[in-house]
Amino acid sequence: MFNITHIKKSVTLAVGLTFSLTAVSSEKSQEQQVEDVITVTSYETYKNPGSKQEISEQDIRKNGGTNFGNIMRYQPLISAPGNISGSGSGKSSWDRGGFTGYNIRGLDANRVSIDIDGMSLPIAQRRFNSVGRAGFGTYAIGRDYIDPYMYNKIDIESGATSVGNTNNALGGSVSFKTKFASYYLYPGKTEYFGYQNGYDNADRSFHQGLTMAVGDDQLNGILVLSRRDGQQTRNHGDSISAYPENWHSNSILAGIGWQATEEHLIHANVDYNNKTKHSHYDTWDKKGQQISSYDHQKNKNNRLSMMIKDQWQPEYISWIDSVITQFNYQQTKVYDKTDLNSIRDGKFNIQTHYNTKSYSLSSTLLKQVQNQKITAGVNGKWSEDESPFYTSAKSLYPGIFPDGDYSKPQADSRSYQLSAFFEDRIVFNYQSENKFYLVPGIKAIYQNTKPRDLENMAVSSINTSQLGRQYKSNSDFQLLPSLAFMYDINPNFTAYLQYKRGAQMPNQNQLYGSYMAHSNLYALLGNSNLNTETSNNFELGIKGQPTYGIQLSSSIFYNKYKDFIAYTRYTKNIPGTGNRLIYEAENRDKAYIYGAELSSQFNFGTWFDSLNGLSANFAIGYSQGKSKSNYLGDKDVDIDTIAPLKSVIGISWDDPNRIYGLSLTSTLQKSKKAKSTNRENYNNQGQPITNSNEEYFKVPGYGIIDLTGYYNFTKNIKVSGGIYNLTNHKYWDYLSNNKLYENSNRKYINLFTAPGRSFQLGLDIDF
Repeated sequence: MFNITHIKKSVTLAVGLTFSLTAVSSEKSQEQQVEDVITVTSYETYKNPGSKQEISEQDIRKNGGTNFGNIMRYQPLISAPGNISGSGSGKSSWDRGGFTGYNIRGLDANRVSIDIDGMSLPIAQRRFNSVGRAGFGTYAIGRDYIDPYMYNKIDIESGATSVGNTNNALGGSVSFKTKFASYYLYPGKTEYFGYQNGYDNADRSFHQGLTMAVGDDQLNGILVLSRRDGQQTRNHGDSISAYPENWHSNSILAGIGWQATEEHLIHANVDYNNKTKHSHYDTWDKKGQQISSYDHQKNKNNRLSMMIKDQWQPEYISWIDSVITQFNYQQTKVYDKTDLNSIRDGKFNIQTHYNTKSYSLSSTLLKQVQNQKITAGVNGKWSEDESPFYTSAKSLYPGIFPDGDYSKPQADSRSYQLSAFFEDRIVFNYQSENKFYLVPGIKAIYQNTKPRDLENMAVSSINTSQLGRQYKSNSDFQLLPSLAFMYDINPNFTAYLQYKRGAQMPNQNQLYGSYMAHSNLYALLGNSNLNTETSNNFELGIKGQPTYGIQLSSSIFYNKYKDFIAYTRYTKNIPGTGNRLIYEAENRDKAYIYGAELSSQFNFGTWFDSLNGLSANFAIGYSQGKSKSNYLGDKDVDIDTIAPLKSVIGISWDDPNRIYGLSLTSTLQKSKKAKSTNRENYNNQGQPITNSNEEYFKVPGYGIIDLTGYYNFTKNIKVSGGIYNLTNHKYWDYLSNNKLYENSNRKYINLFTAPGRSFQLGLDIDF
């Protein structure tokens, strides 16, 4: 399964860096082995295979995390691609700007799970109903429903999700954990008050946040409020400034913790977030060569979530250590209203909605049996979504578009998923302080999705009955095994080898989206017969503390995928339209991705008393991958969603008395040019596919430096801030701009530059 040609660079990078770093103080490590042994018991409780990491509330604040995207600014293989309003590259005139989702190791958008307290956020939405096949690979509505202030940590899992994860995805997961009272309270402290405000001049945004908690270990509660106001994120172009926007958001969280009995601890919360944005922008054509319309847009989204969790530790049931049962409810509403002034079509209005309602119930059992830690659970989800649509546009070509140029983007649908998993972690002692672990696991998933209210998609030539023959129920069952081996190099430093089977079941946009039968030219269709995308994932890594003063995590990975969903051109009969040209979703591509990543931190005061407070960190991420369609004569082509090599190097000084601190962090990324293919316009009529002659813009490499710091006036009052892109370097983010064309207008390309030098300043008050 492993191809040495593919992974030799990854092995060299990961292993070479690992041994050079761990060799720094190997002699001292051997001297300290006796002391390390006493930490085995506590460390075992969270020792797990795979690439997992946590971003804490303190990390978010320290690193200047103010939005969905920049909370990931120092992650080597995790980022948040986004769109700007008015960009071309196949987007429709009314696609909203903003972040589309997270990219982990080259997979992005809906192939990465994003959840809040276990409840998955709605999928990113494609919208082909105005731009046709040019919109492949673009997203009209992203997955930004969060305010970073509302969470006290973010858990990240890279690669296919583990069997115990209640959400399933090929690329990994990003899990936001809302604040809870007991995080701020402890014996002797029954009240907490925290106030935070800040200003970020990259988007001229102001933030005010308030956290209040009260109670004890029997009954406690928390209230969190957050308000943000801002404008457009500045670019660094020398010709076109970022198009004007103004926005504001409000978030509120109320939660309780209750030790109802000696056996039951209950947590419950209600979490609400809304955001409204007004923007004015020019919409450019696909190639970014000229402006096609002048538009104004108002968009709103809100999310309401509720969670109840019961932690049961039975006293008299010997075969159960604990059972965690959780119920979630979530409702989201998205509304975009766009007033367009098209150079060709005149003035008209478009209103689009995307609304969802979801429920989930999960229960997880834990049991320690001698040298085994058994985890098992069940999970059920139910969701409904709808996409109301309205336009005032009247077609200029009624013979070609008898029902207008635009149509509803997808059918309403209902989906449910049932899953169960079992995992056993077996520990074997080896030479007393060294242990070997065997971790087998398996997950079973069944999902069923079907369309609703198809009359909402009917057009003059196709009625509801005909649509029902095209769009039908889709279901699948998958068994996902996993197996990991771990070995303690020392009690705090572990090596692992892991295999996981991954699966991504078709979403409603792929199944029922973009029915363009109103056009007499061609139609874009979802496909009710889609198969599940699957993967085989291999990872070899080390993580932990190789010696006092060094924290290290390093891995190499190789993932192979099949049945990637994309669109294929056919000439065939479809209900109600007869023989015609269509583009239909199908399981078209196979792919592979390999790479390596390393993260490390060094505390020099561990070895030299005079350097107490000085630390450094180094992280690097590298990945490569190719995909190939089932078209005649096709070949492997680089996957354009894989970011180029990125490294993060930082040095920090924290006063030993914690009065002040400074950090200097450099981020470097190589240049990269995406490769185009003819897969999206291949005629599929028996001739081999030809090479594409399109040339994308080569996104230059860059190196930027950030300076951040804090000062504690008292133990309760702290000022913090930072200067970002200190040298005012002009650069582009590759993942957000990989589909810019080489021959685009230079002014247009400059529109996509990242902010130049910017600063943040904030005040924290904690009692």
